[in-house]
Amino acid sequence: MTVHLQCVAKRMRRGYKHEHLEILWWVQVVDGKPTHETGFSTHSQLLEYVASSGPQALWCPAAQKGQTGAWVGVQTLGSKKYLQAFRDGRPTDDLLALPDR
Repeated sequence: MTVHLQCVAKRMRRGYKHEHLEILWWVQVVDGKPTHETGFSTHSQLLEYVASSGPQALWCPAAQKGQTGAWVGVQTLGSKKYLQAFRDGRPTDDLLALPDR
């Protein structure tokens, strides 16, 4: 059984780049099918979750039609850690394209 969280919306704080993500809303996906389990997590909770659960723990749908979504990993800018989606090993702006809440 494979389980991951899929991002559905975001809230930013004091900026518009990845390091300004404050909250992400998600739905739990089990064996490729969304469940009724939904929620939201703070930036720091998700950093911890991704770090402890591995590289396929948090999924973000593609910002552009025709592309596949991207797995979310942890990046570092100086001493600050932030979430970043990656497709084929390259950073994407898929997280920033999520609807605002």
